[in-house]
Amino acid sequence: MSFWNKIKTRATHFFIWENSQVMEKKIFNSTLVIAFCFMIAMLIYNAIFGTLVLIGLVLFVIVGLGICYHWLRKRNQFKQAYYLFGAFTYPVLAINFFNNDGIDGPTFYIFLLFHLIILSISPIRGYLNWSLINGASFLLLYYIGVFHKDLIPQIYPSKGVVFLDHAITYLACLTGIGFMVATLKEFYKSEKNKVKEKTNELTRMNRSLAKTSSQKDKIITIISHDLKNPLQSIMQTLELINKGDLPPEEMKFIHEELLKITTRTYNMMENILDWSSFELKNKSTRVKEIHLQELFEDTLEILKVIAKQKSISLRIQFKKNPLVRIETDRLLLILRNLIQNAIKFTPTGGEVSLEIDSHKDWVSISIRDNGIGISQDRLTKIFEQDIKSTYGTENEKGTGMGLHLCFQNAEKLGGSIDVVSEEGSGSSFTLTFPDGLGA
Repeated sequence: MSFWNKIKTRATHFFIWENSQVMEKKIFNSTLVIAFCFMIAMLIYNAIFGTLVLIGLVLFVIVGLGICYHWLRKRNQFKQAYYLFGAFTYPVLAINFFNNDGIDGPTFYIFLLFHLIILSISPIRGYLNWSLINGASFLLLYYIGVFHKDLIPQIYPSKGVVFLDHAITYLACLTGIGFMVATLKEFYKSEKNKVKEKTNELTRMNRSLAKTSSQKDKIITIISHDLKNPLQSIMQTLELINKGDLPPEEMKFIHEELLKITTRTYNMMENILDWSSFELKNKSTRVKEIHLQELFEDTLEILKVIAKQKSISLRIQFKKNPLVRIETDRLLLILRNLIQNAIKFTPTGGEVSLEIDSHKDWVSISIRDNGIGISQDRLTKIFEQDIKSTYGTENEKGTGMGLHLCFQNAEKLGGSIDVVSEEGSGSSFTLTFPDGLGA
C-alpha cells in the first residue's frame, strides 16, 4: 500500500466510524473530526489576525473536542461525550461573542450550525430543552450586543478582516450543514438497502418454504399413489389365503409370490422414501448409469401382479435395452404412474403393453392400453394440476396428481410425454428423453 493510500485509509478511519450502526454516533464522530480540523484552521487564523484570548479559546475547544472524541470512540461513552459537547459549546460561543466584535462578528452563524448538530445527535425528548437553551442564549447575547455595545471590544483592524472572518465562518457552517444532510441521506440510503436486502431474503425464504411445502405435498401424493396398488394386491392375496380352501401346491405358489411382491414393494418404498428425503433437502440430482431392463425389473414384477389382480395382460417388449445415465428415481416414478394408470382405466380381461426402444441418443417408452380412453375435452388439459380425481374401471380412486407429476418429471429429465387417445378405444402414452450419455 502506498504512502498516500495509508494516509487516506487512516483519515477515513478517523472520520467514519465503520463499526457503529447508530446514525447519531456516526454523525457525532464525523462532526467532531470536522470541528477539530476547523479549529486548527481557526488557530492559524487567530495566530495571524486574532488576540491571545481567541487563541486560548480555540486551544480550549480543541482539547474539549479531543476529550469528546476519546470518550465516544475509545470508551464508547456516547452520552457523556454528548453532554460534554453541549455543556462547553455555549460558554465558548459566549466568550467568542464578546471577543469577536459581538453582533458585528460571525458568532451567530455558529449558533445555528451548533443547534443543527446537537439536534441531529440528540434524542427527540431533548429537542425542546436544547432549543430553549439556544434561543435564550441567542436573545441574551443579541440584547447585550444591541443595548450594551460598550461591553464588547472592537478588534477588527479593517473591513477586509471583517469580510474574511465572516466568509470563512459562513462557508465553514455551510459545509457543516451540507455534510450533515449528506450523512443523513447516506444513512437513510444504507438503512433502506438493508431493509430491501432483508425483504428480499424474506421473499426468498417464503419462496423456499412454499417450494418445500409444494414438494412435500407432491411426495405425499407419490407415496400414496405408488404404494397403494401394491399394498392392495398384497391384501387381496392375504384374503385369498385366509379363506383356506386352496390346494397345497397353489398355496405354496401364492406364498412364494407373496414373498416376492412384498420384498419388491418394500424395496420400492425404501427407494421412494429415500428419494423423497433427498428432494426435500434440495440436494443435487442423483444420477445413475444403468441398463433400463435391469432398472425396471423389480417395478415391472410388482406391476404384473397388480395387473393380474384385474386379469389384465401386461405385455413387455424391450426392442432395445439402452444404457442410460439419468435420475432413475424420476424415471421410475413416471413408469409406475403411467402403467398403473393404464391398468386402472383398462377393464378386466384387457391388455396393457410396454415397449422400450432407442434411436441414437434418445430413448422412448410407450405404454398402450385398450381401456376406456380419454375424452377430447380432458385430453387438452391432461397434464394440468387440477387435482381432480377420476375413478378406474373397478372404481379405483386416484389422487388426480399422477399425470401432472409425470409431466413435471419428464421435463426435469429433459424429455416430454405425448399422448394419443380416443374415448372408448384406449390410450397411448409415449415418454421420450435423452439417454444422458453424451452429457
